[in-house]
Amino acid sequence: MSKQRETIVIIGAGVVGVSIAYFTMKRLVSEHPDVETRPRVILLEQCEPGCSASGKSGGFLARHWSDGTDTEQLARFSYDLHAKLAEEHDGASRWGYRPVDTFSAEVDRIPVAPAKQRKKTHQRTDSESMVTSIEVIAPQTHRTSSVTMQEYSSSAETPGVQDENMQTSTHASISVPEIQAVKVVPPETVPWLRTDVVTNLRQVGITANTAQVDPLKLTRVLLAEAKGMGLETVRAKVIDVAETGYRPPLIELSIDRHSTKPLDVLQIETPKTTSQIMMEMDDLKCNTKISQTKKPYVVLLDQEGLDLPADKIVVACGAWVTSCLRWEAFRDVSASQIPIQGLRVHYLLAKPKTEIPAQAVFAEINGTVYNGEDAIEIYPRPDGSVFVCGEALDDPEMPPHNPFEPVYSKRATSRLKQIVNDVSTALSFDVIQYGLACHLPVHAKGIPVISKVPTSKGLYIAAGHGCWGILNGPATGLAISELLVDGKCMSLDLENFRLDRWY
Repeated sequence: MSKQRETIVIIGAGVVGVSIAYFTMKRLVSEHPDVETRPRVILLEQCEPGCSASGKSGGFLARHWSDGTDTEQLARFSYDLHAKLAEEHDGASRWGYRPVDTFSAEVDRIPVAPAKQRKKTHQRTDSESMVTSIEVIAPQTHRTSSVTMQEYSSSAETPGVQDENMQTSTHASISVPEIQAVKVVPPETVPWLRTDVVTNLRQVGITANTAQVDPLKLTRVLLAEAKGMGLETVRAKVIDVAETGYRPPLIELSIDRHSTKPLDVLQIETPKTTSQIMMEMDDLKCNTKISQTKKPYVVLLDQEGLDLPADKIVVACGAWVTSCLRWEAFRDVSASQIPIQGLRVHYLLAKPKTEIPAQAVFAEINGTVYNGEDAIEIYPRPDGSVFVCGEALDDPEMPPHNPFEPVYSKRATSRLKQIVNDVSTALSFDVIQYGLACHLPVHAKGIPVISKVPTSKGLYIAAGHGCWGILNGPATGLAISELLVDGKCMSLDLENFRLDRWY
């Protein structure tokens, strides 16, 4: 009798989930040439690949902007891994990978048109308040420790390890660091910005340490490569993850013989409704199916007949990761261990009439017509389009169950477009896509979870990457693939990202 093949299920087809699938398939194909004995890898997605933040982000990559934080080693490793993937799969033409020069611009008091003067007196309400998407920070001092790098590492660099209480940034999108490489340059260096309103222009990245990708194209190309190696994909929503052989603890109620309550009060039974009877029958069928499998888990889906017995399960569904708290097999995971919610950020895609060079710009705008400060990120892409994002809402929130549900604010979107027009006459564009927003999965401590559930047989969580999900997605995928195949990660030190670090 042939040995039953191992089954690995990955939940979530964003850049993290797809990267996990890609690197896992790559390892399995290499180690198991025979398809009949090779473990199955199944990727689940309820909507489409990259349907949320992974397909609606700027795709900015920085090698050194996380220096001095808990994610330093992860960011540097993943930046180099992006370059290797682009070289291996022609990323320049397939997903717009290219090095870029990066600038931080301070824009002071944009002139106000007469028709807009009345907006000066507008005061934001709590529900309208916004936070900037850029935070200028200085790298923190850190201790060094050594790690082992394998196939995909380019150098044995020392990662940063810092005090656990120091990593608290949650709301900021991408932080422009204060580093020695920063230099002040004349406004004419970025000719497509309005030089009359730019008061300070600094170069914060060069082509050797900053780059960009089109994240949606990257996600779908890696998915196509993984499917070419045998990855199976299923479009369905996970209802529950059951654990074979698990029985909920019984609750015993003792009756006080000396109770003054009449006996019939304790014996009253409410007649069951038809719906309750049907639910019990469904549960009986489900439990029968679970008891018949020899695998430790069964992934229950919203489509009848597609339930998946599994040996190992990875939850990588971004801002929706807390869904697993309702699943039986994840009963030992607490909400405090994955304090991850969605930070709603607005963006637009545009097609300027003139070509914009490969210059990413982080613009901080002071004293605008809206009273306060604004910040936007501008990423020209190789295909001639420009991605602009900003206007993040103040507080993270639980995203809607359906990722396709519109979540943008008309006021925030209009505000973003107005700021763009004020910053650059070259960006007075014909808009391709307008009124768009997505939820970035942010962790309350500002760092992701990349970890095995300690008490489980084969459950893993990879989520909470915030604004650096595109950058750190490939390294996260490689790390989880090593946990799945080898039982331990050799390429990266995952101590900072363990599930039980904080609670």
